[in-house]
Amino acid sequence: MPTTPPRDISPDKAMTDVANALNLTKHADGYFENIDDPAQRLVLLGAGDLLAWQRNTARQVWLWLAGAPLALTVSPDGHDAQAFHLDASRTDAVIAEQVWHTGETLGRWSLMRIEYAPAPDLRHPATAEYAALDWYPTPRGTRQADN
Repeated sequence: MPTTPPRDISPDKAMTDVANALNLTKHADGYFENIDDPAQRLVLLGAGDLLAWQRNTARQVWLWLAGAPLALTVSPDGHDAQAFHLDASRTDAVIAEQVWHTGETLGRWSLMRIEYAPAPDLRHPATAEYAALDWYPTPRGTRQADN
């Protein structure tokens, strides 16, 4: 898998042309991906595509490769959330194990590579847990002051 985008992949290219150039397969959720290597996957998100909220038993590194900036949102506890923009100025972010996260493009499309660290316990491969489609981190309610 490429560490940098091929030279002929420019932000003005159509998303389907990028997917074809990289031999990516359309996922049921609408985005394109290549998962030939269990240690990493190449993902192409189009406008309106959202990676389902998930958390993994292994650490991940998200690397922005091309296209529009990508919004990566993480929630370590299912309540607090923080978003990062990955683009040419900040190309990568590390997601610790068991941290909820999702990603979406901020433009027509974004190309990224997700690398998976080896599972902490080598006897058990890394696994992912996916949230319900309507789930997102919910802020805790504010506490009323005691009177």
